Amino acid sequence: MSDTEIALEATGVVYRSSHDEAAFFEWLDKIPAVRSYKGELRTLYITVDASADDESIYELVALFHRYHVDMSQLRVFDTDRIGEWFRKPNSYWYESVFGTSG
Repeated sequence: MSDTEIALEATGVVYRSSHDEAAFFEWLDKIPAVRSYKGELRTLYITVDASADDESIYELVALFHRYHVDMSQLRVFDTDRIGEWFRKPNSYWYESVFGTSG
């Protein structure tokens, strides 16, 4: 892992069918900032470009939300480079990423 990459972990993801599992990986493959992924036991290690753009972050938020992956690890993308949309307290992901707002 280099300084230009971030490692995310998806542990214990539950797929409801073989097509659901395929959809998860197809979605990962479509996210521009995802460089690679590798499974080990019940954990999938996802390598993401540290300079991920807003589109990639938004897709990771949606994917992690849908498949109940720990979203707090996405906090690493809270930088000045990412748009203000990521930090809006009324967004559906805010509490999962940043904790409670009050």
